[in-house]
Amino acid sequence: MIQNNMELRIGQNRVSLGGLSEKGVDKKKNQDSYKVGVDEKNELAYIIVADGLGSCKCSDQGSARITEIIENWIVNKLPEYSYLSDNVANILAKRMVEEWNESYEMGQIYDYDTTVHVAIFYKGSILVGGIGDGMLLVNYDNLVCKDYIDGGNMFSNVTNSMCSLNVKELLDFEIISSDSFKNHAVIIISTDGIADDLIPEKKLTLPEYFRKTIEENGLDALQNELQDWISNWETESHSDDKTLCYLAIEKETL
Repeated sequence: MIQNNMELRIGQNRVSLGGLSEKGVDKKKNQDSYKVGVDEKNELAYIIVADGLGSCKCSDQGSARITEIIENWIVNKLPEYSYLSDNVANILAKRMVEEWNESYEMGQIYDYDTTVHVAIFYKGSILVGGIGDGMLLVNYDNLVCKDYIDGGNMFSNVTNSMCSLNVKELLDFEIISSDSFKNHAVIIISTDGIADDLIPEKKLTLPEYFRKTIEENGLDALQNELQDWISNWETESHSDDKTLCYLAIEKETL
């Protein structure tokens, strides 16, 4: 299992983030990839989750590449902007598509195909979005909790991905402003190896459970619980890799 977690202060906010990934049963390699991190000045935090398409022979490399592209942009380019905005989201999407297409020869790019989702906390606001299936839960102040990934047509076997012909239009981002939440926000991103096994009504309770566990028992307790959870995951319908990342923000009152 690959895992990582950290805590820090960003402005007047206490931020906790972490991730872990487990290779699917009988899989030769883990086709998922993730990044969790902060910039050198501790001004921003991010989580990124990519799910390489199982039908593509090099998708483990593709998922690693797209998370690298996004992380490099966040760390090196995002600090040039004063705040998160739709324009910044469009710039990120353009960079993702350009660098992804430049990474591989046209005849080979489909061997590396992947989905990807990201959450960024910067200047008090949150950017969430991406492309493809899986789960992207956002909860703030226990007033709003939803999965930003639309399941789409359940009878379709087409997965939107970085190699979709209209990827520029399919990449979808949303900004959650600092004014939208007063006390706390929690974001959870997972690949469909986890998302497909969760009861829809139950999954919406996960962000608050994560927050409460951190608050009452500490970040390491949550990470250890998730490690046990994913390591002992049993499923009858698939053998997908399982990757999950979380970002919890707690505003501290003066």
